[in-house]
Formats: sequence, structure tokens, C-alpha cells
Amino acid sequence: MHITTNNEWFEATVSAINIESPTVKTLTFTAPYPIHNKAGQHFELRLTAENGYQAARLYSAVRAGSGEKTLQLTIMDTLNGEVSPYVTESLRIGDKVEIRGPFGNFFVWTPDEKRPVLLIGGGSGVVPMHAIFSAHQDSASTAKMHLLYSSRTFDDILYKDEFLDNKDVTITLTKDAPSDWQGKSGRINQAMVEEIVTEFPEKPLCYVCGMTKFVDAMTEALQANGITPDLIKTERFG
Repeated sequence: MHITTNNEWFEATVSAINIESPTVKTLTFTAPYPIHNKAGQHFELRLTAENGYQAARLYSAVRAGSGEKTLQLTIMDTLNGEVSPYVTESLRIGDKVEIRGPFGNFFVWTPDEKRPVLLIGGGSGVVPMHAIFSAHQDSASTAKMHLLYSSRTFDDILYKDEFLDNKDVTITLTKDAPSDWQGKSGRINQAMVEEIVTEFPEKPLCYVCGMTKFVDAMTEALQANGITPDLIKTERFG
């Protein structure tokens, strides 16, 4: 059995492409050997131009590794990005890229965690939350877990098939909520956090991921609701 190290690049082939939203796609890659990663970890994807120029970016895995030779990455087309525009607009099934990882052992969840968990994700910051949430659902864990997810619009919601009708997921739209929208509207605030925190049997372990301003605001809201810093794990970008 081949065991890869974190720093060892391997060639991966695009085997499936799923459109999540107007600006986001989930790509499935076939690897040369089984992928093992914890829920919440990320991988580095590298592109090499014909002139030899290389660019690489880190992306969270969509799911915890199950030992299969596949890896899913959800990637947003960011304005003026070096990697994401090519990945989301130009990559086709059969194309090859270089990947290495997994990385990150702080922002992870494993089934042996006994404390209940609150996940808070903003925009594409929900990707590692999906990995943690799905790992929890696939496990025998009886600890309560709830996802609070802030999306700009209904069309921007990622993983609709898994999140929209799930009682353990609360989604709020910050802009242009449809007239028939049954979820919450507006930015996540202290009151919204309090409503969910009070449903837990004890203070939950909290994971927060999103843009820096979002993470800072959510950390303040959690602390205002009695969540101590040692119970807050954050991951930020931008």
C-alpha cells in the first residue's frame, strides 16, 4: 500500500464536475492511491503553465477520506484568482492536476469527540463544515451537531440536496430571499446564535469558517453567549 506524505505531490485526474452555484463547482479527482484525511482538513492543488509557471492554492476537502482513490474539492471562482478561474472554467473531465496533502490538524473533527458541536460557516466557508457534518452523520456519534450557514442568496447555497431539508441545518440568506423562503434572513447575529446555543445540552465545541470579518463577528457572538475561547476553533480567508 502506498502511503503518501503531506509534501508529496501526486497526479490526480478530474473524474466528475458538479455545479453547486453560479460561481462554485465541486470537482471529483481520481488519485493513484487511497486518500486518507480527517474531516476539516485541506489539500493543495497546483497548476503548471506551458511556460513552466506554477500556481497553487489550498482547498478544503468536501468529505473525510474513506480510503477510496477519490478526492472532492469545492472551488469558488474568485475574481483575479490565479488558480480558481482556470479550475472552475477550463478544467474538463480527464484533465490532470497536481495535489498534495492533507494539511491541518487543528480544524478537524473525529467521531471520538463527545462534546456537542456547533458549526458556523459563511459563504464558501461552509465547505469544511460539510466535511465535518457529513462525517458526523456517517458515524455512530450520538453527540448533537448543528450547522448555522450564512449564504448570500438562495442560488449561492452549496450542497442544497443535503442541507435544505435537514433539521440540523439552519440557513440564513443575507440578500434577496425568495418570497417563499422558509429559512432565516439577514446576517448571523448574537440573537440567532443564542437561539441555537440554548438548544444544546451543554456549551458546544464551535467551528467557525469564512472571511476574516465574518469569523471575527461570529467569535464575538459566541463569546457573548458564554462560549469560552477554548471551545472556539476558527479558519479564515480573505
